[in-house]
Parts: sequence; structure tokens; C-alpha cells
Amino acid sequence: AVVSTQSTGTFVKKDNCLYKACPSADCNKKVIQEGESEYRCEKCNRLYPDFKYRLMLSVKLADMSGVEWVTLFQENGEKLLGRSTQELGQLKETADEQFDKALDEPLFRRYTFKIRGKLETWNDETRTRMSVFNVADIDPVKESERMLREIAQFA
Repeated sequence: AVVSTQSTGTFVKKDNCLYKACPSADCNKKVIQEGESEYRCEKCNRLYPDFKYRLMLSVKLADMSGVEWVTLFQENGEKLLGRSTQELGQLKETADEQFDKALDEPLFRRYTFKIRGKLETWNDETRTRMSVFNVADIDPVKESERMLREIAQFA
């Protein structure tokens, strides 16, 4: 199921939102640090001298119907935060307070989210996993025009 909503982010889970991933272009698996500057990708079965950061952001969204936890992956997470994942990784390593501030930046602002819901079963428990596949700022002019059209229908 797909839904479009105008919602407000009320909370971002900061733990484990960034991970060190395989630098290979077609692989996003987490790497394991082997030495001072060696990282092993189990999927590729290779050692690399570096890694790339990947983003998997869990955000609690609220609108007039309630609240829902959603996941934003790399591109949409970057769009929501207004920063690259590499920049976030540098902040996490060097300036934890600024990292936290960067993750709090989009909170309590309204955005348009397009969300895909998918049922998943794990350990005999079925859950709906909600993933954002598009996030956009709300254009106040277009939003005002839309609201005026809706009001005019009832007049």
C-alpha cells in the first residue's frame, strides 16, 4: 500500500542511524573493521582500505490521524536532513553535539511524505514496515491555493 501524507517529524532515533558500508558501487552491506584501516565486506568477500557511510533513519511522524514510525534510506534521509551522509559521518566522528543538532533540524516541520507499507513476518510476528520513498518540502503558495479551492467547494 502507498500513502501520501503531510506530516511532522516528532522524533529521530539517533542510535545506529549511520553505518559503515562496503565502498563497492553495487553493495550496501555493513563492513567489519579488521585492522587499523581495513574493512571486510562479507557479501563481496573482500578487504577495503575505506568504507562509505550509509543512512537508515527511523523517524516518528505525526499528523491529525495519529503517529507512525517510518524509515528513510540514504537519498530521502539526506533530503530530509539537508546534508550528505558523508558529512553526517564526519560530524558523528568529530562533533557529537553538532551531529545530534543536525538530526533534530527537521523536527516539528511539516513535509510531504510518500510512504510504502509492507507486511513482514519475523519470529511468527507480522508487522507493517513503513518506508518513505519520497519526501518534499511543502510549498506554502501551492498549499494555500489548494486549501482555498477546498474551502470554495463548501461555500
